[in-house]
Amino acid sequence: MRTLSSSLVSICLLTVSAASAFGQTTAEARKSYDAAIQQARRDFLKCNAEALAAGVTEDYTGVNPSGVTKGRAAELKGQREFCAANTVTAWDVTTTDFHSSGPLAWAAGTLSMTYTVKATGKVERQQGRYLATYVRQPDGKWYQQYFMAVPIAGDKP
Repeated sequence: MRTLSSSLVSICLLTVSAASAFGQTTAEARKSYDAAIQQARRDFLKCNAEALAAGVTEDYTGVNPSGVTKGRAAELKGQREFCAANTVTAWDVTTTDFHSSGPLAWAAGTLSMTYTVKATGKVERQQGRYLATYVRQPDGKWYQQYFMAVPIAGDKP
């Protein structure tokens, strides 16, 4: 079963649509990012594994207390496993820092998710801090390339 670190990694599994392939300001990129966060919330609440994994690069790396995920295919597999075993009831992100320059962007903040384990009915709540980097694709969309998450002190990994 996926944990906070592997499931919430998906905060950055969203595609941030760029206004244009070149010349986008940090403010424009942030606006696109914020819209994508809203879409990610909808995708998490539906537990749409394909949508959650669609916004990462082929060479994506996710690092968290439960391990390392390498590549889009591995992320999709993990999301499918998580969604098959759980029902997400709440998902939220607070982005405290966001910056972009040319084809690169990064975001940091906190995230939380509440879900019910289908097999037991147990409700789990996980919280963490994240740092993610994005690269702009030729089609103007931002894809997550790297993600790191750590539990907030007091939470179990």
